[in-house]
Amino acid sequence: MKEERKTIFIGSIFNLIVSMIKLVGGILFGIHALVIDSIYTFCDFITDIISIIGSKLAGKRPTKYHPFGFGRVEYLTNLLMSTMMFIVSTILLIRSFNNEYEVPNILALVILMLAITMKFIMITFLKQRNKEIKSHPLEEGISESTIDLISSLTVGVAIILLQFSNQVPILKYSDLVASIIVTCMIYRTSWVLLKNNILNLIGTVEVDEELNNYIKEELKDKKYEIHKIELIKYGRYYKIHLVVCLDGNTTLKQAKLIQQKITKKLKLIKKIKIKVVNVDLDIKNVN
Repeated sequence: MKEERKTIFIGSIFNLIVSMIKLVGGILFGIHALVIDSIYTFCDFITDIISIIGSKLAGKRPTKYHPFGFGRVEYLTNLLMSTMMFIVSTILLIRSFNNEYEVPNILALVILMLAITMKFIMITFLKQRNKEIKSHPLEEGISESTIDLISSLTVGVAIILLQFSNQVPILKYSDLVASIIVTCMIYRTSWVLLKNNILNLIGTVEVDEELNNYIKEELKDKKYEIHKIELIKYGRYYKIHLVVCLDGNTTLKQAKLIQQKITKKLKLIKKIKIKVVNVDLDIKNVN
């Protein structure tokens, strides 16, 4: 977990620097699409910071009054982030319709290319680290950064087109069109974050036959049979609900021991992190 947080932190520094470069370039050369794009990158930075704080809080042990732990804190932080992205991008899009047209200095493209190069280096770094760590938050970060990279390339095309706007008047709307495209990308990211995290807060059952079969294999025993497995995501770890079938001759004491044995085995599984275990016992003949 420390390596994951360290990698996300390094990525966040890159995002902060890139967003500042874009913001300065956008304000200096009057490119509204670049300002919006800088906000998109800055949202990536905030997302990284929230992810670090969220993972720290999510890793807290369950308490007497919070027996299911704090795994869903991450969902709340992501909901906050997606709402902020939606509001900020909407305000900037409205302002872009009142933005005065001007042909930007070609130096704006140089500044943007510097930002794009840094973003590309960051994505390459995250991909390399993710091969070693295999982290879901890193995968999400790579996906968001890739979309951000595409939005920056869109702004780059707009800057190039604006250079010819004196000869082709319709090209003067390139900045506005790029602003709309980048805003739509932000809307898409916001919506995906909002939808996924609301569903996760409600409680999402993980549908993974391979994982279920792996758990069944780990728990395999002649004394009982695993009838049903439900994995419910709680942030970085899972709550697991099992229905275990016992032989009709099993005593209450034996059933209790089997229940404890299963719980212990589940918490020792390294492939996934299971912190909450619920085992329901059913009586029938085990094949």
